[in-house]
Order: sequence, then C-alpha cells, then structure tokens
Amino acid sequence: MTTKQPPKHAHSKVRQAFDQMKSGRMDRREFIRIAALLGVSAGAAYSLAGVPSPAWALENSPFPKVEGEPKNGGILKVAMQVQKVEDPATFNWVEMSNEARHTLEYLAMTGTDNITRPMLAESWQASEDLTTWTINLRKGVMWHNGDELTAEHIVWNVKRWLDPDLAAGGILGLSTFSAMREETGEKDSDGKPILRMIDGAVEAVDKYTVRFNLKKPVLSVPEDCYNYPTAILHPSFTPPFSDNPIGTGPYTITELKVGDRCILKRVEKTSDGKAFKYWGGDVYLDEIHYYNFDEENQVTALASGDVDAIYEVTVEQLELAKALGVQIHAARTAQTLVCRMQLDQKPFD
Repeated sequence: MTTKQPPKHAHSKVRQAFDQMKSGRMDRREFIRIAALLGVSAGAAYSLAGVPSPAWALENSPFPKVEGEPKNGGILKVAMQVQKVEDPATFNWVEMSNEARHTLEYLAMTGTDNITRPMLAESWQASEDLTTWTINLRKGVMWHNGDELTAEHIVWNVKRWLDPDLAAGGILGLSTFSAMREETGEKDSDGKPILRMIDGAVEAVDKYTVRFNLKKPVLSVPEDCYNYPTAILHPSFTPPFSDNPIGTGPYTITELKVGDRCILKRVEKTSDGKAFKYWGGDVYLDEIHYYNFDEENQVTALASGDVDAIYEVTVEQLELAKALGVQIHAARTAQTLVCRMQLDQKPFD
C-alpha cells in the first residue's frame, strides 16, 4: 500500500495529521476525516491515506453514484414516528429532521464513512489558526419559490441561530456557534449569563461566499453544519415550516398529520411557475410517505407489507426482523442512554 504526500498548499494541520498517520500515531480513517474537514476533497483524502475510496462516493458530492438502470416513479413508504415540523432550528428529535431533510438541506453532509463532504457548499477553507472559515456555495442552487441560494441567505440563518430569543439550544451547543458568541456581562432572571453574537461573526464576502469569524479555533465547522437543526431555511420562513415548506431539496411536504402521516412529493415546478431543476442530479421517486408507528410496532408493519422500510428496530425485535429476510443497516451514532442513580438509595449510597 502506498501513500502520496499532501500538496504544498494543504493546510498545515493536514500535513501534521499526515505525519502522525505515517508514524502510527493516528489511524488512516481519522486522517481522512481531518483532511476532509480541512478542505481536502474526500477522494484526495482517501488517496493520501492509501485507502480505496468507497465506490458510492462521488468526488464533490454527498450523494452515491447511480447504480444499474433506475426507473422513474414509485412511492417509498416508511414506518416511523411522525412528529411536528415547526422550526428546524429547534428540532430535538431525529424523526423531525427525517421528515424535513428531503426538503431542506445543509451546507455539508457527513456520510456513512464519517467523512464530511460539501452539500450546499461547494468547498471551504480554514485559516491556519482555525478561527476563520471561508465557505464557497454552489452556484445555481434553486429554492422552491424560484430564488437562487446566496450567501446572504446563509448569513440570515446563522444570525437567526445566534439570536438568544430563538433558544436554539441544540445549535448553540455546537463548537462552531458557541465560538460566535460572547458574554454581555448581564444575567437573565435565572442568574445565567446573557450571551450575544460577536461582531462580524458571519459575513457575506460576495454573492456565493460566506465567512465565519470565530473567537477560538474550531476544527469541526463542516461537521457542525450538518447537525440536524442546522438545515438552511429561506429567509421568508415563518413557523410552522410544514405550512410553507420552501427548501432547496428535491421534495416538498404536501401533507402532515402529527401521529399519522407525512407525505412528500417531488418538486416539478417552483411556486412562480418555473421548471424546478434539482442541483443534486436526477430524482427518481415520485413520493416519500412516512406513516406513524411506534418503534415496537414498526417490524410488524414491515412484515405485513404496509411499508417498504422502517426507521429503527428494537433489540427485542431484532431476531424477528432478521427472520423476515430484509436488509438491516446498522449505524454507529453518538446517541447515549444515561442512567442516573439515586445516591441516597442502596446500593448507590
């Protein structure tokens, strides 16, 4: 297995990580992750590590290559809890983002190989001290209302996320957006410090270029831009999103009944009558349907043929799912179950 040397223009942290990988102090997968975060294309990062790039991974796209000869049309039916879709910035359940992610998109997307690739962004560059990040947007990305995605739209989103009145706790816990705020010296009614956006935290350099200016170094900026509450909204947004679902994705929500169903249909025309061309390539399915099933009932729905796929399988039902002869996709996540012990009760006292 052979390795190449990082190009001279690569970020110094890429060269540093490369040296650590060569000396055995960093594994190849972690090197690929870091190199991609610092602006090296996924294909080039795999090549530097001497690891074959996944067959499904396109060089500058988060989407897999088309295999075989797919046919147009059809409806995909999925069993999952169907939840409200009000304000993506305050999403606190993955199911909410699943319902919205075919309509709304992100600046970047982290794949099943844990490598982050550009999505609405085309590329990015970090300063040597990792406090300034320049994000270059794809040109020609169309909103469902006919507008083109611009840097000002990204600026509007980031400023909204940092608004203390929004209380977007999931976003503000991310390193990138935490590094865009500072204390005001004042406290709220609960005695907690009141924070505000630092001056110049986000700016539109030109129509297709956004710059993040952080108060401290952050490596995870591209990853943070794929956390599920950081979906990019059109500035005309008013909650609930499900009532006026303007996005850049290939589908739009046409019906949402919480606890029942969420229906998405492929976007053919913009609201101003233009033909809608999705930037991400060909789209084959006509519709995606989510039907509400609690997790303990999802395998039953799959077995009966009511749905084509389910969101999750409980440990208790895993063997039953295997017996159905279906494909089961396992995913490593950071989801954690926390057990808090009562320290005044035996045996934890």
